[in-house]
Amino acid sequence: MTNGIDVEHVNGIDVVTLRGEHDLSTATDVSQRIDLALESASGLAIDLSEATFIDSAVLRVLITAQERANERGAGFAIAVADSSGHGVHRLLTLTGLDAKLSTQPSRADAIAAAAS
Repeated sequence: MTNGIDVEHVNGIDVVTLRGEHDLSTATDVSQRIDLALESASGLAIDLSEATFIDSAVLRVLITAQERANERGAGFAIAVADSSGHGVHRLLTLTGLDAKLSTQPSRADAIAAAAS
């Protein structure tokens, strides 16, 4: 699987999709893409359904993004699907952030949650 970051606009929501592994080496790029999306979107969904691994640097980016969205009054949700990698599920579970971050079980659910 190729690592990547895609941003698209779906029904008024910006969707940032992470593919492959993301860690300290990509955290700045992930953060910049999310920041750009938050500037103009009424809501933001982050799709981790194609991510196989994230580390604590990317987790910090996700936490900050949720805080910024809340401050702006923008909708926010993260898709953590069954297809998300074990490294994604494990980090969220071990840190307890699976209960604190606004996670949804699919991309469609995350988009819907970010829109409401």
